[in-house]
Amino acid sequence: MLAYLVVFSGSWLFTSDVMADNLAKDTWYEIDSANFQIITNGEPSSVRRLAEDLERYRAVALSLLGAKDDGAKLTIYAAADRESYAGLVGEDLSELTNGLFDTTAEGSYALVNLDGRTGERQLEAREFLFHEYTHFLSYNGTTTHYPYWYSEGFAEFMSTMTFGRGNTYDIGAIPGERAMTLLYTSPLPLKELLRATVYNTPDEEKGRVYASGWMLAHWIVMKSGKTEEFKQFVKDYNNGADPVKALSKNLGMSIDEIEKVYNEQFREGRFQLARGKVPATFKSERPKLKVLSGEETVVELARFLVKSGYNTHGIHELVEFAERENLYAPELTAVRADAATREGDFDQAARLLAQVAPSDRSNFWYQKAQAWLWLNREIGSMGGDRSNEALKGARDKFVKLVNNQSGEAMNWYGLAISMQMLGYPKKQYVEMLEQAYLRAPRELHIAQWMAQELYERKDADYFAEVAQPLMLELTDEAEYNQMKNMLAELKPKAVGQSITQGNASVKDKKNNTAAGGSSKATP
Repeated sequence: MLAYLVVFSGSWLFTSDVMADNLAKDTWYEIDSANFQIITNGEPSSVRRLAEDLERYRAVALSLLGAKDDGAKLTIYAAADRESYAGLVGEDLSELTNGLFDTTAEGSYALVNLDGRTGERQLEAREFLFHEYTHFLSYNGTTTHYPYWYSEGFAEFMSTMTFGRGNTYDIGAIPGERAMTLLYTSPLPLKELLRATVYNTPDEEKGRVYASGWMLAHWIVMKSGKTEEFKQFVKDYNNGADPVKALSKNLGMSIDEIEKVYNEQFREGRFQLARGKVPATFKSERPKLKVLSGEETVVELARFLVKSGYNTHGIHELVEFAERENLYAPELTAVRADAATREGDFDQAARLLAQVAPSDRSNFWYQKAQAWLWLNREIGSMGGDRSNEALKGARDKFVKLVNNQSGEAMNWYGLAISMQMLGYPKKQYVEMLEQAYLRAPRELHIAQWMAQELYERKDADYFAEVAQPLMLELTDEAEYNQMKNMLAELKPKAVGQSITQGNASVKDKKNNTAAGGSSKATP
């Protein structure tokens, strides 16, 4: 199924006519709090207040969700206005969104348009931040999947949290844009909503999923009295149950009865609020503010463009700007080499890395770029043309990276691939792969490889824990059917129990430290 993978190749979907070098002309800031790093060209005092609100929101959300506090820090790119946002994500995507969240093997990040304006809309930036952070808390380090309507609807529900005197908060208010959507287009029919996915919903209908999902989530959380039953629905959904039948079964109501209360909410147009107290353990601290230098700004923006893949043409504009303004830094060369490696231009990547002075080559940004170049170049070579010397060099660099940056899944993943290509015993490289999976259980290629290895060693329960949530991510029908057949063949005894725990770290059989820990690699 999966042996080797050129992990950085492939086309990037979004391009833009917006000049990325305009971004670098702005003054950019780093606002650092206990659990957030915000990179922004917005008004710093306002963004600082947003960071304070985010910390307060985090304390409440962890309590309400019962989420695990693993200390993971979220990076947020906060664009000051739509033009800046378009420079980061491309013109087309900037018209469709005002905020994005992505969880990757290189870490999670959120992106927001502080101005909240597209051609037709005006929205509150703090709602976007709360919305995107809800996704982070829901998905970070877990294999649990939520239906599309609930994932977005619950994030919308949480997004309107406000704080008042006496360390109180209010929750349950309807987001303004979702109210307008419901008024002008009406709620989606319930069965259509329950079966909606990101893939089968046209872009022009996604606003209705958010709005209708908010309304149904509001009823479940605030009025139904069935939140525990809903948790079982999520478990059944993750085990492959039909969402319509599973919701009816777990709530103990026919789908017509659920649709009746769903539509009554819309006709009534009144949604109750709830008030609570911010946990007493929360202590407010003033976030630190740093003005990024011109060199730091260019590198930070270029790194984001490469990592996200949204507006990769902008990298060339940033490089030209840096050279013109005498802001060029060695790290920018490594970022350019990383971009060239992802595009499959290994010769260009090698030429760029050769320009980095020997005194800078001990930096992790150089080590990482070179390790992935060497590994991908050998993956692209055929059999006897592969260089064991280059593979050993990549392996050694990945060892250094995982021993110093153990929380990053991509370092473990690169080490697993290089060890496999060097002919290490399966047990050894799969241990490295497992560490990558534990840190990024939602990364498709890592999960697919992990599932294949577990299938081959006939570990039925662990295979089910990896494969069942993976099936919810697979859009290729052949891959989906293959995984389904593999599950049926192994017939895991504890499929329900293992999957519904929803946290990949529960299967860390080697007693290694799970995501973010201090495991060491010594191949």
